[in-house]
Amino acid sequence: MKVSVLIGTRNRVDPLIRCLESVLKQDYPKFEVLVLDDGSDKFNVCEVISKLSDPRLRCVRNPEPMGVAGGRNRLMSLASGDIFCIIDDDAYFADEHALSSIVRVFAESPQIGIVATKVIDYRTTPPKLLVPFPRRAIRKQPTLVNTEQDVSYFVGTCHAIRRNLIESCGLYQENLVYGEEELDLSYRAVQAGFRIRYAPSVVVYHRPEASVVRRRVFMREPELYHHVKNRFILAWKYLPLKFIFPYICFWITYYGLRSIQKLAILEFVLGITSGIAAALRTQRTPLTKSAVTYMRTHYGRLWY
Repeated sequence: MKVSVLIGTRNRVDPLIRCLESVLKQDYPKFEVLVLDDGSDKFNVCEVISKLSDPRLRCVRNPEPMGVAGGRNRLMSLASGDIFCIIDDDAYFADEHALSSIVRVFAESPQIGIVATKVIDYRTTPPKLLVPFPRRAIRKQPTLVNTEQDVSYFVGTCHAIRRNLIESCGLYQENLVYGEEELDLSYRAVQAGFRIRYAPSVVVYHRPEASVVRRRVFMREPELYHHVKNRFILAWKYLPLKFIFPYICFWITYYGLRSIQKLAILEFVLGITSGIAAALRTQRTPLTKSAVTYMRTHYGRLWY
């Protein structure tokens, strides 16, 4: 199987070089690397990384930013691999065996449509794990984070997707812009009968950089706005009716407190109004009973 490693970037050169160095030293023999410069206005990213002089590496540029979901979609449209491995530009692989491990997991079953990785996040000291399990489940079973198993969603920092899942379920939803696009794809994958497999053997270090989400003149925290908006869209689109109210209540409370901490009340209110409007324009495709069972069995997010 050929792997296409896909990296979106904007105005970040040093983290991107670190990421690329970890990719280009992978021991898997059959892969390409595609970089998307998503409208950088401080650097000519393609010119900078051309100095790496590796025939597996290709760079394309968007004149205007498309956002996370749109950028990933463009990269997938250009990729030739059977597997799309998506990694953030401010993340990098812990060792040279990551792609080999990802291919091994996919080879176990054609039903495995997405591989989730173990992300070690350095935004706090000590660093924290970003893994597809609730914190309470990890407290009860600490070995979860080191056990390969099926899960119900994946962390976007680094993940891999089988090409035929995208062909079957569709691309990332570009109207989400930022945040929850991975959860949206997870719902669709499970609904279509694919499995999401957590592979703790694939370790990724994440050293978060400042956000590059395009800011509106009147918004200090556009990420919070998108998170609030997108929760309404996902709840309405996918959740059976009994889950919608508690789900929305949980996230409204969570983001309401964050908006107070960040002095971003406007973004919070606009996220609610935009989310309700967008949800009402969205056709409901609620999870089937079998999909709900899968979610419940594999630490899925239904009530929150």
